[in-house]
Amino acid sequence: MTTRDFTADPLRIDIVAAESCRGAILYGIYDLLTSVGSAWSYLTEGASTPPMTRVRIVARTKKPFRCISGVPVMPDATLEEANDAEIICLPNFRIGMMTPPREVLGPEIDWVVKRHEAGVRLATACSGSALLADAGLLDGEEATAHWSMAEVFEKRYPRVAFCPDRTLTFAGEGDSIVMSGGMASWQDLALYLIARYIGPEHAAKSARFYCVDPKPDGQRHYAAPMRRLQSDDAVIQECQAWLADAYGQRDAVTRMISRSGLPRRTFDRRFRAATGYSAKDYLQSLRVEEAKQFLEMDGQSVDAISEAVGYTDVRAFRRQFKKMTGLSPAEYRRRFSSKGFLAAR
Repeated sequence: MTTRDFTADPLRIDIVAAESCRGAILYGIYDLLTSVGSAWSYLTEGASTPPMTRVRIVARTKKPFRCISGVPVMPDATLEEANDAEIICLPNFRIGMMTPPREVLGPEIDWVVKRHEAGVRLATACSGSALLADAGLLDGEEATAHWSMAEVFEKRYPRVAFCPDRTLTFAGEGDSIVMSGGMASWQDLALYLIARYIGPEHAAKSARFYCVDPKPDGQRHYAAPMRRLQSDDAVIQECQAWLADAYGQRDAVTRMISRSGLPRRTFDRRFRAATGYSAKDYLQSLRVEEAKQFLEMDGQSVDAISEAVGYTDVRAFRRQFKKMTGLSPAEYRRRFSSKGFLAAR
């Protein structure tokens, strides 16, 4: 088998950009992939080697624009001009429940599908996978994106198995599609692409140069509950508002149902329709999220926090916290306490 000389024949990568993408992810992927080989050689030898990748930003036109947060973007090529990439990367795009991606990014989706049909491999960061789901490329497959996209996938793409706990997922024949989850997981995506298509040793050097590590434990400890307030169900909305202050009370769910004036079955059906949660699971997620905030402030003991958020059994609290976040309360405090972020590194 012939080994490819990437310095003579760089890996060709195109990154799709639009006004609705986030500059940090777009340029983070661009910078890490562009620097493969050369950054490490400059660091260790004082001289850069020829680039091992050719990375371009492509968009509908070459006209400069500003994306989210006002970050300026200067495309290298138009979609029509870009036809020789081996890998196409989709960064995140601002996507909500009310606007299907195709209404905003139709030309980009059609171009990606056409290029994939021609054999190009696809890589997505954060919400970029929703464009592939919208095109039907992920039907019957597992997918991931930022944890906040769970509702979008559940409602809009029911044929896709959404995995919010996963850092990377794979789809398509021969894993021709790779997707990364949380916003910072573009680093994992870029390192994976380097390892798979250039070589694991280059991925290791890139990780060491940028001081980043892959995150095999996924997104659970970052996620927050999506507590939707539904204006079309005033009763449930009032119950949610009450529970936001009363989550620490004993029998909080029973009290909430009583306040609603609804029969239990009717309440359960309407609450799940409005929030996506059962009342019990909603309360648990609310309590764990409040516990996270106590732990981040790094003051009270775990026992005191457990009691403050409504658990009479600290062991039950610890079990529930780890089930929902993947970390024990003590581990979460070590990783996310405000003192830890402010401490000298």
